[in-house]
Parts: sequence; C-alpha cells; structure tokens
Amino acid sequence: MNKAQEEALICVILMPAAALVCGALGVGLAYVKAVPLPRLMLEFTLVFALLGCAWLIPFLLRRTRKKKRGTSFDERDETIIKKAALTAYVVLWLYFVAACVIAWWIVGPHGSITVNVMPLTLAGGLAIFGFVHNVAILVQYGRGGKGEKS
Repeated sequence: MNKAQEEALICVILMPAAALVCGALGVGLAYVKAVPLPRLMLEFTLVFALLGCAWLIPFLLRRTRKKKRGTSFDERDETIIKKAALTAYVVLWLYFVAACVIAWWIVGPHGSITVNVMPLTLAGGLAIFGFVHNVAILVQYGRGGKGEKS
C-alpha cells in the first residue's frame, strides 16, 4: 500500500470518529447547559477548521521525509492528488449551493436565519472537503494497476 493510500485510509477512518466524538461532546454540554451555545459553536467551528486543514499535514510531512530518505513520489501520485483536490473542490461548491438553497427553501424569501448556522455550514464544508479528498485518493489508487506498464 502506498504512503498516500495509508494516509487517506487513516483520515477516512479517523475524521468521522473525531466528528462523532466532538458532536456527542457538544450535544452533551449543550444538554446540561454547562457551556453557552454561541461559545460552544465557536469552539466546535475552530475544531472542525483544524480538522478540515488536516489534509495539509501529509504534504508538509512528505517534504521533510523526502529529504531524510528517498521516498518515491512520481507524476502519477501528483496527478492523483491534484484530481482528488479538484473533486473535493467541486463537491464543496455543490455542498455550499445546496446549503444556501435549502436554507432559503426552509425559511422562505422573507424569513431570516440565525447567525449560528453559518459556522456549522463552514464546519460541515471543511469536513466534507477533507473526507471527499481522501476518498477520491483511495478510489483513484484502487482504479490503477499494480505497477504494470500500459
């Protein structure tokens, strides 16, 4: 298994688990009213923003590891990562369009939405970007051959 595949598989497994833990913690704290809801939403937005930027960590680590030992990172790997980022970007835009249309559809043209919805929309977008990016990497490596030449 390639190093990019390992990193993507770990992220696909750990990201939903981290989101479930953070979500359960938030619901629990809001239920017992230990933390005011706006502050809680700010803290969870920051946590999801950090989780959403976690896809940058392999790139930073790869550069330092490449200097230490000769890792193989060829054009195919670079193309796969670029295609995965483009796929995640398209899905992110579709998510934001759907979120805007659904919010407008729920409240109507003369209604209003609380500001607390916006950080949740942002956190959801970051989580979806990271998840789709890693799934796209796994799918593209699964499609390719095992080193055969075409």
